[in-house]
Amino acid sequence: MKRIVLLLLAALTAAALTAPAHAAEAIQPTRQALTVDGAAVQGCEIYNIEGSNYFKLRDVAYLLKDGASRFSVAWDGQTRSVTVVSGADYVPDGSELQLRTLSRSELRAAGRSSQRIYINGKADSTLTAYLIGGNNFFKLRDLGTALGFGVDYDTKSNTVLVTSRSAAAQPGQAATEARLGETPDAGRAYLDKIIFLGDSTTYGIRAYYDMGYKDLCPRQQVWTPTSGWMSLRQYDTAKIFYHETGEELLIKDAAAKAKPEIMVITMGIDSIAVESRESFIDYYTALVRDIQAASPETKIILNSIYPVAKSYKYQRDINNDKICAANEWIEGIAVSTGCRFLYTWEALAENGVLPETAHNGDGLHPNGETYGKVMQYIRTHAIA
Repeated sequence: MKRIVLLLLAALTAAALTAPAHAAEAIQPTRQALTVDGAAVQGCEIYNIEGSNYFKLRDVAYLLKDGASRFSVAWDGQTRSVTVVSGADYVPDGSELQLRTLSRSELRAAGRSSQRIYINGKADSTLTAYLIGGNNFFKLRDLGTALGFGVDYDTKSNTVLVTSRSAAAQPGQAATEARLGETPDAGRAYLDKIIFLGDSTTYGIRAYYDMGYKDLCPRQQVWTPTSGWMSLRQYDTAKIFYHETGEELLIKDAAAKAKPEIMVITMGIDSIAVESRESFIDYYTALVRDIQAASPETKIILNSIYPVAKSYKYQRDINNDKICAANEWIEGIAVSTGCRFLYTWEALAENGVLPETAHNGDGLHPNGETYGKVMQYIRTHAIA
């Protein structure tokens, strides 16, 4: 009898410990640092959900209430809806920047919000909201896109950087000049002019071509190290395999030898895990300048980093918030170096992530069909 009781207690204990843990793991409080227009902010309640940071809507409204990106927040209890109006004054209700410590049961009860949100009079179905402890929490970058404020990320200091419209507008306006717009399909002949330089997400182009995906490009057009892996920090020491001669060459030496008509660079997926904003930009810019010096006539296109799937295991190091921040940096580099920017992200992301059917099984590297989408996007966003 005693043995049966002990077994029963063990089973109940396991159930009590295991079930709540899985429910609570999806929504985790985080103490990530935050600055708004350069000033450090304390007291924000932030949750990490599937690798993205979610902020309380009223906290964000309060932090931006004195600038050009201010917005009002109103709750309608009858329709169970939230109304946000850009440019309207925010009226605090006293709940702002009140850092709470929710219990496991409260976190367990949290989940997707069924409340509707209206932005400037229109229902917005693109924003994902979670109801946590009675408050609505939104993905910060989605709010920035919808309401016109900047969101960036400093990897080195693990800090989220928010900038109001007045502070963020100038870089954004300049960056749009570099972005390639939609064009008529330039066809296969256009792809044949391109050298693809990059890391492991570029290596897949030649790998899938060899597997029969002939809408991609052969290995002669794909410059990666033999390992397939390369970080931005290695820009001046990494050697790519130069198929025409079978040599391993520094990037600048390969560029000087081949003098390609067009080069598409896809770099940075690994570097966002270890580099600060400043070092990322410095290394990437130096890479571009080396290629420009070696082959001045080459038209250089800086490609966005591709999104990762929810199933990607290492979201702490590489996630879509970091990728979106890095893509903004890359677009800025394109402006400062006179290159063009290719925003392939928009062709691959669905609801801000790479679909589970679009990768090779690891959540990060595209599969053959997805690379086909990249090629089609390149053909329909051609450089003159």
